[in-house]
Amino acid sequence: MARKSDQLTPRQRQSQQIMRRKAAKKKRRAMLRKVTLIGGGVLCVAAMGGGVWLWKSGTAARTAHALVDGAYGLTARSGFVVQALYLEGRNRTSMEDIDKALGIKKGDPIFQFSIGEARERLEKIESVKFAAVERALPGTLYVRIVEREPVAMWQHQGKMALVDDNGVVMNGLDITPYQHLPLIVGDDAPKHVGELMAILATEPELARRFAAAVHIGERRWNIRLSGDKGTIEVRLPENNPSDAWKKLAELQSHQQLLDRDVKVIDLRLEGKMFIKLAPENMPGKPANARET
Repeated sequence: MARKSDQLTPRQRQSQQIMRRKAAKKKRRAMLRKVTLIGGGVLCVAAMGGGVWLWKSGTAARTAHALVDGAYGLTARSGFVVQALYLEGRNRTSMEDIDKALGIKKGDPIFQFSIGEARERLEKIESVKFAAVERALPGTLYVRIVEREPVAMWQHQGKMALVDDNGVVMNGLDITPYQHLPLIVGDDAPKHVGELMAILATEPELARRFAAAVHIGERRWNIRLSGDKGTIEVRLPENNPSDAWKKLAELQSHQQLLDRDVKVIDLRLEGKMFIKLAPENMPGKPANARET
């Protein structure tokens, strides 16, 4: 005997499928309403006469946790579990750090996942500047991160680390792809790296000669440039270092100062400049003299 479903027309079968989907959706909504009622019940118990004793004894807390866990279980059985996670913006941040910050795996109840707490944990990762987390029911999570951009390498206590333009140090990242970045030295150098980048940007021709910068006494920079005769140390002043940097650029343009056998250019005193030549070029030194 033919089954009743075999006697249905294609249009009738389609209508039947639509009705089944609507029924399933209605069931899920009913489950959610049930979860809401359970959550409200916990609050009511705490507000009633016996609530004080319950909270002090810890019974209410345990009951609350049990009810919440049960609620998550109901939603999970209704299909509200993590099935897919989409991550956008990751370039240098390790997946291990991201997985640890999210703290969730496939099959976990999606309502148990706290979006706000996950975002906070993500933004505690040194290489992450901003994070956004969204939940799309029934089972999808969208995670977007904006990573910090390294602008310099910091040499400190024999180790190297990347630094962004806000002075945030990113330990543990592979520095190999960033060997071209400016090298900075000094205990507090990262905090002042933005100032250094601004100074260098004002005179691109000088910046091309940049080798390293040392922050001195938490006050000012010594910049090492590559000259035609070797490395030259430029001592910038504490106040108005950009003006001194501009003055150096003018001297290089008109007198090619960096092409000479110079070792130190001291610009710390406003309106004055002191130049230290290489020892062999100092006046009064015999041509055949040697360093001891």
